[in-house]
Amino acid sequence: MGIIIIMGPQAVGKMTVGQELEKLLNFRLLFNHMTIDLLAPFLGYTPTMWELSSDLRLELFKRFVSNADNPVDGIIFTVLINFDSQEDLTFLREVHTIFEKKDQPVYFVELETNLETRLKRNITENRLKAKPSKRDLAFSEKELMDTVDNYRFKSLPGELASENHLVIDNTSLSPQQTAQHIYDYFSLGGDS
Repeated sequence: MGIIIIMGPQAVGKMTVGQELEKLLNFRLLFNHMTIDLLAPFLGYTPTMWELSSDLRLELFKRFVSNADNPVDGIIFTVLINFDSQEDLTFLREVHTIFEKKDQPVYFVELETNLETRLKRNITENRLKAKPSKRDLAFSEKELMDTVDNYRFKSLPGELASENHLVIDNTSLSPQQTAQHIYDYFSLGGDS
């Protein structure tokens, strides 16, 4: 068991890379919009919704590491982390601790690419099919642009304090190539 946490800004390719990793591993993908798009229609994009989304994810992780009969070996989790946000860092530490306490590996992957590529990826068919809230293209692009100068999506050296940490510029890489790089870098072909 274990968890691969894929981080990066909107439309960098987290979900798509996670989908490709699912093909290489007996892991299941939990992309961030699975909880957001479940809860937002009922609660809106309110602090209550964000809190419940985080609580739901953390509870899933706790139950996953405590259950010996899971149908999969691990979780691929995609999330947008603002490294200037204490709340985001606390959440990330909580996830890490849940798995670490059960001696389960935690792999941190940061994806990065340029803004032009992100804007193109923001409107891909796969993204829009999987994430209903992104189908309002004007809103989605505005949200993406608003975070460019106001959020820090890349960790500083040593900030994650983990030997299982990989940063990939996936601008020119396909999702398959990126997933294979993650698989190879962490030697995930052995017992996971």
